[in-house]
Amino acid sequence: MLDRIEEIDRRNAPDRRRKPTGLYCGSMASGRRRRTARRKEDKRKHLIVDVYSGWLWLKLLSLYALSVIDAYFTSLLIDHGITNEVNPVMAFYLGFGPRSFVIMKLLFTAVPLFLLCLSKEFSMTKITLNFSIMIYLSVVMYELSIILVHSPFSNF
Repeated sequence: MLDRIEEIDRRNAPDRRRKPTGLYCGSMASGRRRRTARRKEDKRKHLIVDVYSGWLWLKLLSLYALSVIDAYFTSLLIDHGITNEVNPVMAFYLGFGPRSFVIMKLLFTAVPLFLLCLSKEFSMTKITLNFSIMIYLSVVMYELSIILVHSPFSNF
């Protein structure tokens, strides 16, 4: 009987789910795993999960690899005087040298990728990730075509 009273008392307690889950929560440390939102209303809110699919990791790593290739090709083209950096922010860092340019380029890619990873449940995130891969792939292919046109592999 006492167990039944305690059970009823627990139901009268305020709902623990009234506040959103923070960026770091105890379930991450305890090993509980949430793959996706379970309720329809949770899918409309910002939900942080702690299990990520292999496809998400593949997309994130592909985008980061394309950023590394873009940084290398851009540095190569600028060093050979074939082109200039059109992004004013990156042109600013290029003024400090190629090392700072590459570091900032990769940092400016890594931070948004981290945020995209955290907000993977939003449909806009999925669209943004796929669109970004297509854009970066186009940029890398364009840079590669410039390299191939301007050199028969002997100057690079």
